[in-house]
Amino acid sequence: MSRQKYPQPVKQEEAKAFKLRHQIKARNVAQELYLESLRNYPITFCNGPAGTGKTYLVMGVALEKLMNNEVTRIVVTRPIVEAGEHLGFLPGTLEEKINPYLLPILDAVEDHIGPTMTKKLIDSGKIEVAPLAYMRGRTLNDAFVVLDEAQNTTKEQMNMFLTRLGYGSIFCINGDPQQSDLPKHNESGLNWAISRLKGVNEKIQVIEFHKSDIVRHPLISVMLDYLESPVSTITPVSRINGKSRYDMNSSAGMLLTPNTETLANA
Repeated sequence: MSRQKYPQPVKQEEAKAFKLRHQIKARNVAQELYLESLRNYPITFCNGPAGTGKTYLVMGVALEKLMNNEVTRIVVTRPIVEAGEHLGFLPGTLEEKINPYLLPILDAVEDHIGPTMTKKLIDSGKIEVAPLAYMRGRTLNDAFVVLDEAQNTTKEQMNMFLTRLGYGSIFCINGDPQQSDLPKHNESGLNWAISRLKGVNEKIQVIEFHKSDIVRHPLISVMLDYLESPVSTITPVSRINGKSRYDMNSSAGMLLTPNTETLANA
């Protein structure tokens, strides 16, 4: 049985105009492991908090591989779990319906190659965006496939997605377990898959990011320390410029105090 192969590879003249604006490089050890996995293994699971570079880096590697004709297309998808908004009832075409949900990924693509080239690749089918429900029944050959917001998948959805893996394809499954929108009684498909597949085969890699790996605004890690801590562990201890300053005792027993100098320079 012949393998499906579409769309056509990037032409040489297109590749010359299709260049990344920034070099894709790691800023910490976790990102280094993540990039190594994306470039060398067919399946990468990645979980961790917002701001660690999960989406930015994976889209950079996906574009690299498309530019080098290692894959023929990029497919990006995510589960749609927004309360009360089913795609069939939203106005517009499928692309117009799904694009708002995929803005973080599309923003990352535009940052790498600019809006003009992004639109060109989408229009030509070399970048495809689709809700996770539309993956059922497909086999994705020679594609770099990104499942974003995977913490919002159910076990059944994750099983369906992973079995779409085709010849020559690369799968990346990203998510933040702390930001699940699933009902509390539903186990996240991301956690379920990682717990069952971690360590079973060297071609399936699991990368974990932590708050210390956040590379966005320094206030993100400060806010996460407080937002994820029980209220009872936060007590005001002093005042800065007339405003209360808080200390927080973590579960590890460490005193985590926002650094005044860091906040001033943030």
